[in-house]
Amino acid sequence: QAIALDPNSFEGHYFYGRACFTQGKLERAAALFERVAEVKPEDYQALILLMQIYRSLGRDADIKSAARRGVERAERNLTLHPDNARAAASAAAALVTLGEKDRAREWLSTALAIDPHDVNNQYNAACIYTKLGDMERALDVLERVLPHAGYELKHGWIKHDSDLDPLRSHPRFQKILDLV
Repeated sequence: QAIALDPNSFEGHYFYGRACFTQGKLERAAALFERVAEVKPEDYQALILLMQIYRSLGRDADIKSAARRGVERAERNLTLHPDNARAAASAAAALVTLGEKDRAREWLSTALAIDPHDVNNQYNAACIYTKLGDMERALDVLERVLPHAGYELKHGWIKHDSDLDPLRSHPRFQKILDLV
């Protein structure tokens, strides 16, 4: 209804997109996040989320474009707000996708230094560690953080997050899911 009332509503598109993602409605989530990227040109989050969704949908040609644009926007955000751990972690995720692993590690270290206790920041770190191939470290973080995570993360996000796909068959991952 918010989108019907305001077709340019950032919040309407963004939060509806998140809800669709957690419900596995990935095509709809992609369309909503694409709209977010148009409506709010400074937002980096929608582009970073689109990378995951595009990967799940097999839209490989779109992943790197979203990653490049996401890094550019996150860098601009960090220039204005150097204490934004979310922007640093988002840029790290995009940099891994672009093959810039050393730079991604630096940005992730920055994100964790800014806000080492934030559950979402820790979850994002686990996703980045997975993409970097550091599976044990990713599992360590998930094991530590998931019991403290909110409902959306534990019961929706973790099911559809393509960043965690390499962990899904790992026996330890299954045990972690049993904990939550």
